[in-house]
Amino acid sequence: MPIRPALIGTLSIVLGALVVLVLDLYTAWQTPSHLRRTISEYGLGAQQWVFSIGVVLLAFGSALTLAVALRHHLTRPASAASIGLVLWTVGLVAVVAVPKQDWSNDAALSIGGTIHRLGAAVAFVSIPVAVFAFSRPWIRDGVWAVRARVTMALSALSVVTLLPIFYALAVGATGSRPWYRVVTLGYVERVLVVAEVIALISLALWVWAAERRSLASEGAQEIRTSQTV
Repeated sequence: MPIRPALIGTLSIVLGALVVLVLDLYTAWQTPSHLRRTISEYGLGAQQWVFSIGVVLLAFGSALTLAVALRHHLTRPASAASIGLVLWTVGLVAVVAVPKQDWSNDAALSIGGTIHRLGAAVAFVSIPVAVFAFSRPWIRDGVWAVRARVTMALSALSVVTLLPIFYALAVGATGSRPWYRVVTLGYVERVLVVAEVIALISLALWVWAAERRSLASEGAQEIRTSQTV
């Protein structure tokens, strides 16, 4: 049986998302107010290892999905889709490698805290762009049009969920109120992450379908070759 990296990538993304989701639901069941805090707060507590596993699985699955997409010519190495997926993956790794700053111990933003913020911001912004750019060339394709349009719509939805954060940044830049107090960041971030991961899963399923189609074509070619010998 041939190895199916796209299937592994898809399962890794889904499993990573489920790990973080179950962790969040379990914590919210015990302490509902925790939902007001950002997801990366888990990197400071006893559940850090669970959170890290989930995010690493997401990053690994995303990287593998991109590799398979390149192999099957669904996108190009220097395309906005590829660059966006790379930035998303690197951002996720940065979020795990450099935990969120513990403001209870240090009131000044540290280098580590800056790296963590930058990694999260890059990841959140990159994936909607990557998924949209990936889908756009295929919306009129005879084979992939439906998947392209569904995936593009999901990427557009994830862009909409980014708007409250952009609004908060604009208010914070023009007033005296800190941007992270303009909205309840924990709620907004969770809606954003759910929308982005769903769009990513749609893309991964698409790449998996392309892999299956390619394997089926190769199998048919082998059968025809064997019959002519």
